[in-house]
Amino acid sequence: MKRRDALKSAGCLVMLPALESFAQETTADDSGKANRLFCMNIGNGMCSDNFPTSAGKDYQTSSTFQPLEKLKDDFTLCTNLRNYGNHESTMYAFAEYADHTNPQLIRDSVDELAASHLGNETRIRNLVVEQKHSYGVSWKGGLPVSSISDVQVLFQTIFGKVDKSKRKELLALKKSMLDASREDAKTMASKASKADQNKLDEYFSSLRESEKSIQRAERWLNREQVDVPFPENVAFETDGLSEYSKKILVCPHFNKRSTYLDLLFLAFKYDVTRVANVYAEWNWLGHHTDSHAVATEEGFIKNIEADQAYMMQTARFLEKLKSTQTNAGGNLLDQTVCLITSSLSINKEEGPHGCKNNPVVVAGGGFEHGKHIRFNGSDNRNNVYLCALQHLGLEIESFATSSESAVL
Repeated sequence: MKRRDALKSAGCLVMLPALESFAQETTADDSGKANRLFCMNIGNGMCSDNFPTSAGKDYQTSSTFQPLEKLKDDFTLCTNLRNYGNHESTMYAFAEYADHTNPQLIRDSVDELAASHLGNETRIRNLVVEQKHSYGVSWKGGLPVSSISDVQVLFQTIFGKVDKSKRKELLALKKSMLDASREDAKTMASKASKADQNKLDEYFSSLRESEKSIQRAERWLNREQVDVPFPENVAFETDGLSEYSKKILVCPHFNKRSTYLDLLFLAFKYDVTRVANVYAEWNWLGHHTDSHAVATEEGFIKNIEADQAYMMQTARFLEKLKSTQTNAGGNLLDQTVCLITSSLSINKEEGPHGCKNNPVVVAGGGFEHGKHIRFNGSDNRNNVYLCALQHLGLEIESFATSSESAVL
């Protein structure tokens, strides 16, 4: 196969649009078992000095997690987990493989592993969203997965419509190019060296992914389109809150992130995707500056109030999932494993970018919740992630630097 022909095929496979969605209320695989994954990283860090100190079922929550109190039986709070990276490791919240100064050690992130298992059931295998551009929050094969950072683009990606006849033509062309590429590669394989055979194996793997993408698109092409309005910005209750908290809740950056979460909820509800990874980091109202002032009383309080705002958004998202009933009689939160973490720890001992006492809120998914698990300070989050992936049906014995599967 000529190199130019291969590049032309690859270009066709990569550049064809896949923005249309023909969504319906979720009906597929409605048995009640967990079949969705939601990942979220709070990029600037959370104030670990205000995490609960008691553990078990009867733990006393702290003001940081007070917004989640009504959902206490729907999540498990995991704390005292260790981040073995550095300040930059905020990008690797779900792909913490080893020393982050060597990006070659990064492989697949939690969401990508889940997408390889769950993503072929829906048109979009993995929705990756971030509010601030970075060099990667979701990873596949050591490379960052392209993310969406605009709410209108996200809405169009999930619910935009295209001409069906034109889409059929594009799919037919894509399928023809794929078949030609496969046949040419098979012919080349019989003449290739052992080293080139390994490269061809990777190429065949890529072709299989493209084939699955075509199959997903063909299934969705025949589904009825629905009109979904752009979600309105719903104001948070501000009675009894400080002036700083009120400023956060009306901040445009904060509201934009709420819209992200509303759209991801709709993507789960209409079964457009079963895997999503969202990352948000910004300096709204000087939040990053406040993280450097955690040692002062004012800075300490502002960091806690910022964390409370994050948890208010989290609670709203989880409540939407919980209020959505499925045909099996359960709710969408039961079917969705939610992993909410923060790669960095803000505390008086380490300062604004610490690595100790990282949290993971594990919500939904059918786990037995309502408890606080305080780990020993040396375990990392990968033990929790391994448990979540196994719970979703992945037959794996380890993930990244996990030492064992956590018991949730």
